[in-house]
Amino acid sequence: MNARRLIGTMMLAAAVALAAGCGGGGPAPGGGNGSSGGFVKGGILRVGTINYIDSLNPFVAIESQSYNAFVMEYPQLVQYGPGEKLEGDWATSWSHSADGRTWTFHLKAGGKWSDGKPLTAADAAWTGNTIVKYAAGPAAALAGALTHVTSMDAPNATTLVIHYDKAIANVLPQLEQFWVLPEHVWAKYAGNGGKNLKTFRPEQSLPTVAGGAYYISQYQEKGTTVFKPNPGFYGPKSNAQAVAMTYYTNSTSMIADLEAGNIDYADQVPFNAVASLKQNSQFQVQTAPSDEVTNVTINSNPLKPKNRELLDPQVREALNMAIDRDQIVKVVYAGYARPWANMLSIQSQAGGWLNPAIKVAPFDTAKANQILDSLGYKMGPGGVRVVPATTGKYAQPAHKMEYNIMVPDDLDFNGDRQFQIIASDWAKIGVKVHEQSGGDSSQAYGIETAGKYTKYDFATWDWAEYVDPDAQMSYMTRNQWYSWNDTGYNNPTFNAQYLQQATLTNFKQRQALIWKMEAEVAHDMPYLQLVDEDLITAHDLGWAGFFPDGNGYCKCYYTSPHRT
Repeated sequence: MNARRLIGTMMLAAAVALAAGCGGGGPAPGGGNGSSGGFVKGGILRVGTINYIDSLNPFVAIESQSYNAFVMEYPQLVQYGPGEKLEGDWATSWSHSADGRTWTFHLKAGGKWSDGKPLTAADAAWTGNTIVKYAAGPAAALAGALTHVTSMDAPNATTLVIHYDKAIANVLPQLEQFWVLPEHVWAKYAGNGGKNLKTFRPEQSLPTVAGGAYYISQYQEKGTTVFKPNPGFYGPKSNAQAVAMTYYTNSTSMIADLEAGNIDYADQVPFNAVASLKQNSQFQVQTAPSDEVTNVTINSNPLKPKNRELLDPQVREALNMAIDRDQIVKVVYAGYARPWANMLSIQSQAGGWLNPAIKVAPFDTAKANQILDSLGYKMGPGGVRVVPATTGKYAQPAHKMEYNIMVPDDLDFNGDRQFQIIASDWAKIGVKVHEQSGGDSSQAYGIETAGKYTKYDFATWDWAEYVDPDAQMSYMTRNQWYSWNDTGYNNPTFNAQYLQQATLTNFKQRQALIWKMEAEVAHDMPYLQLVDEDLITAHDLGWAGFFPDGNGYCKCYYTSPHRT
């Protein structure tokens, strides 16, 4: 998957980006917002994006803008604020028992759902208990945020008690990903073993019922979605009277509309347009390292029936060494990226989660050829290597090392150009690849997971990640097959380590295990990591208060911008 998926772009919540504090309600102090003008309430903030909302149902959505919408629509107990610090959203305070297994959250009173019904702790308890009940099935996509939770109680309207089976190291980072749904809307879909939770389409019952900063009054999957302020929101109100987010299939068109004054903010500037926008005094361009890592995804299902040579770590090592990442950075990202090797992004470095021992492989086609020679894959006609015939359960006749790479068409980078570079590089080691259209993210993910991960060999996507490494680790587990696991990777040792790491309340112990897990994935290479790209946004100077690094982490992403 990609940031698309999550998932993203769920950007790093940096201190400089959140100088005004989450929630908005006032102009940012000087600097960082691209304007020194006055503060004006009202107006419609028009946002352009090349990521779309695939669904307004949290149990099935995979696109980044869907998750951003959930942050805007639904109460969270906590969210990220200045300096990547977790702060209360709906919760005003929290405490835990001496054994760390019971956490009590005190909530802001008086909040209402957008349909006027009271927002209470009972909604949170119902949501949490429903996710826990169906964690192994229909609620799997949301279950990672509640790993080790056994139940939730609501002793009164403003108190939520969460019970864990053991003390957990990352309770608050996990709960930042827990959205509270309105029980009076969703309870009717909890039947049929929870399967109906995935059938409900809030986008077909507008306006949505939301308890966060906004509700959605208009939805178009590949068009414009309108967010209107929820009058019953418990937090600081939106500075804009509405936010209209428009999806563009073509980033060039989005930038043309920004320059023509048809939108106010572009949430991901195409890399080839950065230089010209920086020279235009009408706009403020903001650039920062992001949480987005691009990769070549490899089908890693141990049961795949064909092309099983791709399961061999030595073959993957050869493929990995035969990729010129510096060329990709230069050509595809115009220099706004860095060669990368880790499953975690650069944002994990500040928290101490990035294993420094994992290094980018050198670009060495000679060494890659030596590896493939040693495995007996001889060069055949047309400069394409041949895999010898195999026997046994998964017997396959001799065949060329010729494969497809699926490229989704809604990436925030030039996936076609990246494919071309990889194809040219791999041709030098006798591996031939063809570009396979993946459609949009939902269609591409369907191809990946079809037939128990047996219908594809390679894809090129990206991941956008959270601050705490738990979520990204969970995506590699067997429990996330058909939810977030897009490779079919299934390492029983890793699966057990994932459950263990959250229980290590000693930071050094948890860090050591996380580093070990990163190293295991780097060795097995279900992904060939390519680059960690920068986050680049741009806005018209008629607006200020933009905090792009809060995207997907903080309601301030939409509530703070204001006219100047």
